[in-house]
Amino acid sequence: MMRPERLWLLGGAFGALLLLVFTYFFVIQPKYQKADDLRGIADDTTTEVTRLRSVIAGLDEQNQHIAEYRKEQAANLAALPQTDSVAALLRELQTAGELTGVTVSGVSVGGAAEVTVGGQKVQALPISLTAAGPAAKVNPFLDQLQKVQPRALLIGSLNVATTSAGKATLTLTVQAFYAGGK
Repeated sequence: MMRPERLWLLGGAFGALLLLVFTYFFVIQPKYQKADDLRGIADDTTTEVTRLRSVIAGLDEQNQHIAEYRKEQAANLAALPQTDSVAALLRELQTAGELTGVTVSGVSVGGAAEVTVGGQKVQALPISLTAAGPAAKVNPFLDQLQKVQPRALLIGSLNVATTSAGKATLTLTVQAFYAGGK
């Protein structure tokens, strides 16, 4: 039989061990788990901060070109007037012809139709026109219509008839775009 002092000693040791295990599993380990969770959150936050700094750097780069963007926006707004402005459009077509050495005639303007372009609803004004001039001037005239003149135009169809004398007659179907109603 064991002596009571030894029983108390073994009971105390067992109790201390039990207290140590209980403390580890219910007090210390949750603290370690919480610390690991916080480290994970800190790592995620660091990654997000790095990504956002990269985004900010890109935006700073774009901000340095804001004057160019505003100029481009103004040109784009000029290409899409608020009204059909048929008279101004006809003058632009005549000017495009004069600048490239092509005579524009036989212009016919149809009724506007609503179309969706780039997710925006705009009005498309169908135009048929005839132009004549030297065959070498045909491409510059088309470039003038599509790229140089301020109004947004889209050439839908094009027929070219050339003569042996180097003359060309164009029949074009074009769409002129504008933002709002008449």
